[in-house]
Amino acid sequence: MQTDYLDFYLLHGMDENSFDAFTDESRDYIGFLQEQKRLGRIRYLGFSSHAAPETLSRFLEWYDGFDMALLQLNYIDWKLLNAKRQYEIVTAHNIPIWVMEPMKGGILSSLNPKAAKILKDAAPNRSLASWGFRFLMGLPNVRTILSGMSSIAQIKDNLTIFDKPDPLSSQEIKILEKAADAFLEDRSVPCTGCRYCCSVCPAGLDIPLLIKGYNEHRVSGETWRIAGLSRIKHGPESCLQCGLCLKHCPQKIEIPHIMKQFAAVRK
Repeated sequence: MQTDYLDFYLLHGMDENSFDAFTDESRDYIGFLQEQKRLGRIRYLGFSSHAAPETLSRFLEWYDGFDMALLQLNYIDWKLLNAKRQYEIVTAHNIPIWVMEPMKGGILSSLNPKAAKILKDAAPNRSLASWGFRFLMGLPNVRTILSGMSSIAQIKDNLTIFDKPDPLSSQEIKILEKAADAFLEDRSVPCTGCRYCCSVCPAGLDIPLLIKGYNEHRVSGETWRIAGLSRIKHGPESCLQCGLCLKHCPQKIEIPHIMKQFAAVRK
């Protein structure tokens, strides 16, 4: 890396599967990392987590000397995946929060027609993405928001939004909650595209891509989106229903069940 130190080092993926390893005194991961900080090799030490609130709380009761925590926060997961409680737990330990998945894998920059209309009627000149970012700006303990952009237009929109931070007003929060409810009525599957499930799938499924197609059908009702998946090598009907993917999904998605439903829709 051509450097003698790291500005930021994160203990990656603290969750129910890694909790025992991270807190194993014989391995002493934290002790080792503390020593690297003392030696100046790490300037700021943090961790990332998709853990349930109970596991997150246990972890920080065990050790809370971190300089930051990387959490999945957005206005849909605030209720859907207990992100509000996760925020509260980390904040209670006085650990600054970095945000991943602010747009929930890009989902919140498009939404479904009903939810999008609510936000566009309220603010015609604002992008849908701006609502998600401004929601996070209103959380006092959020210090950094990581935004994945895939086009020049998205970069320009992000620059406009963050050039003059403008958290949502109380009235706008009510509007956003109404839009979130409209979005969740479609019961779309909360996949973020992390791909942790793919490496253990014996059928070689591109699970995030399949779920994206399933969600697009559920949200938009456009059946051609499903037909567009016919080009891929393994469709949802190739799922073996083995369940190996389940323990690797941070979102706790019932993947085999979704694949079974999707296969039925495609027939």
